[in-house]
Amino acid sequence: MDYNINQYGWRYYCQLTNHNQDDSAIGRIRSVNKTNFDVITNDGVLKGELTGQLLFSASNDERPQTGDWVTIQIFETQCIITEVLPRHTVIARKVAGRKTDKQVIAANVDVAFIVQGLDRDFNVRRLERMVTALTDAQIAPVILLNKADLNTEAEQLKAQIKDNLPQVPSYTLSAINQQGIERIMDLLEAERTYVLIGSSGAGKSTLLNSLMGKETQKTNEVSEAVGKGKHTTTSRELFVLPNGSLVIDTAGVREFGLALENIEAVALTFDDISALAKQCRYTDCSHVNEPGCAVVKALDEGILQHDSYDSFIKLRSEAEHYAATQQDKKRKGRDLSKLVRDMKRQNIKKRY
Repeated sequence: MDYNINQYGWRYYCQLTNHNQDDSAIGRIRSVNKTNFDVITNDGVLKGELTGQLLFSASNDERPQTGDWVTIQIFETQCIITEVLPRHTVIARKVAGRKTDKQVIAANVDVAFIVQGLDRDFNVRRLERMVTALTDAQIAPVILLNKADLNTEAEQLKAQIKDNLPQVPSYTLSAINQQGIERIMDLLEAERTYVLIGSSGAGKSTLLNSLMGKETQKTNEVSEAVGKGKHTTTSRELFVLPNGSLVIDTAGVREFGLALENIEAVALTFDDISALAKQCRYTDCSHVNEPGCAVVKALDEGILQHDSYDSFIKLRSEAEHYAATQQDKKRKGRDLSKLVRDMKRQNIKKRY
C-alpha cells in the first residue's frame, strides 16, 4: 500500500493550525502499545519510540496518543518521536477511581460518535456526561443508538434524547444488519477524523466493520448474565475508511469521569437550565437555595424535570471538584519549585 499522510488528515490539520512543516519528518500515531507506537508516515507504518525527554519528563497526557501528529527521525523501519505537535482538539476523561489524573482517549478529532446499544446499554445520564466532555473539548457529538433491531421502542428512546439533548443529532441503526449505515456514511467527510466512544458491547467494533466494508475488528457477544460486553477492542486505533474519512475505534469505558477545562461546558449541555439561569436574580447563582433562582422556581412548578436538574447538579459538582483539585496540584507544584530554588540558593551561599 502506498502511504501519503495527506490521506490521514495532514493537509486538513495544516489548514486548521496554519502549520507548514515539511511532511517528510511528520507522522501520525495510529496506535499506542505501552512505550512504543505505530506511526503512519509517507514511508509506511513505522515502529516509533520516544526520546528520553518525552519518555521521562512528559506527563502521560503530554505523550503521544492515538490521533496525534508528531515530528520524527526515521531509521530504516523505525523512528524516534521527537515532539508532539499542538492538538486542535483532545478527548480526555478523569481516570477511574479516586485519582484525579487525566487520561487522553484520542487527539485531533473533529466529530465523536457516542454509541449506545438499545439492548441493555441505553442511559440518558451517561449521554449527558459524554456530551458535556465533548462540549468542553469543542468536538461535535453525534449519538448513535445501535441494535435497533433488538428494541421495538427505538424511536421512543430517540425522542427521549431529543427532549434531554435537543442540540445533539441522534440516529438509530443496526450495525449487524446494515440498517441505517448509509445515513452514517453520509456524515463522514474525507480527511476528517471521527472517534467511536461508548461502553463495551455497544457495538462499536461491529459498526466499524460495517463502515469499512470488511471485518477489521473482532467482535464478541454480550453476556446474557450481566448484559455487559467484553473488551473486544483493548486499545485505540486509527483506520482509513474507503471514502477517505478517518475513524478511531476505542476500548469500551463504563466510567467517564469529567476532566473539564471549562466548567461552563456543563451548563451548555443543559439548554433548558442554561436559559433559565439567565433569569436568576444573582449572576453567580448556584441554583440550589438562593432567593430569586429561576431554575429552582421552574423545578418547583414542574416546568423543569427533577432527573435533568439532579444530573446537572451532579455533573457541575464533579467538574468543580476536579477543577479545585487541579488548582491545588498546581499550587503544590509552585511551592515545591520555590522550595527547590531556595535550597539551591542556600547551597551556593554555603560554598562561598
